[in-house]
Amino acid sequence: MSAPALSASAPDKAVSLWPAFGLGLAVAVGNGLARFAYALVLPAMQDDLGWTYTQAGWLNTANALGYVIGAAAGYVLLRRVAPARLFASGLWLTMASLLATGLLADEIWLTATRLLAGIGAAWAFSCGGALVAMRYRGRPEVMGTATGLFFAGAGIGIAAAGLAVNPLLATTGVGGWPQAWLALGALAVALSAWPLVEARRGSGGAASDARPGPLSLSGLLRPLASYFLFAAGYIVYMTFILAFLREEGWSWHGATAIWLVLGAAVAISPFAWRPALERWDPRHTLAASCAACLAGTGILLLDTSALALVVSALAFGLGVFIAPASVALVVRRAMPPADLAKGMTFFTILFALGQAIGPVAAGLIGDASGLSRSLGFGACLLGAAAILPLVSPRAAEQPPSRPGDPT
Repeated sequence: MSAPALSASAPDKAVSLWPAFGLGLAVAVGNGLARFAYALVLPAMQDDLGWTYTQAGWLNTANALGYVIGAAAGYVLLRRVAPARLFASGLWLTMASLLATGLLADEIWLTATRLLAGIGAAWAFSCGGALVAMRYRGRPEVMGTATGLFFAGAGIGIAAAGLAVNPLLATTGVGGWPQAWLALGALAVALSAWPLVEARRGSGGAASDARPGPLSLSGLLRPLASYFLFAAGYIVYMTFILAFLREEGWSWHGATAIWLVLGAAVAISPFAWRPALERWDPRHTLAASCAACLAGTGILLLDTSALALVVSALAFGLGVFIAPASVALVVRRAMPPADLAKGMTFFTILFALGQAIGPVAAGLIGDASGLSRSLGFGACLLGAAAILPLVSPRAAEQPPSRPGDPT
């Protein structure tokens, strides 16, 4: 990725997108490594520990519950703590939790470390999105791309995890899953350096600048509901895709290739969606991104040939992190700058609740009827998520437009 690709030209000066990219490495850690890489380690853990799909889904639900706790705690903490400080604390907690996950095979220990990783990831995710919004608030022409670039940092984490974990497990066998978690922790430490530096530069106003009282959610109920359903649906694909490929007889080489395609698609998604992020109503972008994830899941259910799986990974990867980027833009249009961190954190709470429900529900379905039914369950949720933002609210419910927003 060249430097020009991360600069946006304007008549007066170029606006660098490198700060958004640097902050986005926090998403690579909290989402790409701490959440999604579990799908890579899951087959080995399931074989070595004798787990059912319900037990396997539980550990990602534990991570999502940590996300709920972290988002709720962050909502309160932001009254006293600057977003940059909470962002950094979240990264440190995520790094430590990843390094500790493989130390014991005890299910309580694994649940605790996955929970703590979720708490840290929630702080980094919501506060990082607010830091990007504050960094680019005076440049609405690049706000959408910067926001998408931040969230697409997960693609780097997804790809890095695939390159590290699958070859390691192919060498060590299923008993090497503790070493896989140590490798993920080491990657997290390496990837966290840049976002920690960026958070200290121009970190925005202190949390004490936030307005007292509850947030106004006028006109936001449909995006909230859509984001909740999206969270419950997309996590099914991301949790069980590698287990599904294993059931279909794919080797670790083939599964790694599909995983890398997914990561690459996530990484390039803000550039592919740049016109939509900068010109469309963000509600429409949210609907389209959910539809892309639905298409990716549907293709997987219809055909498991190599070409179909590549197309599935491309479609899903291109859409999956445009949804949170769209929601961040919805929040920015609806709320004053002082409430951005709290607004993002509130949406993250709903997102985390959806993520907590999705894996364990899909695991129960998988144990009863097979993983194809689990993926079908996720597809139904994604379909509903794609429709909701397109349902027009009454005029009285529409949030006010803010200067510089696209129309």
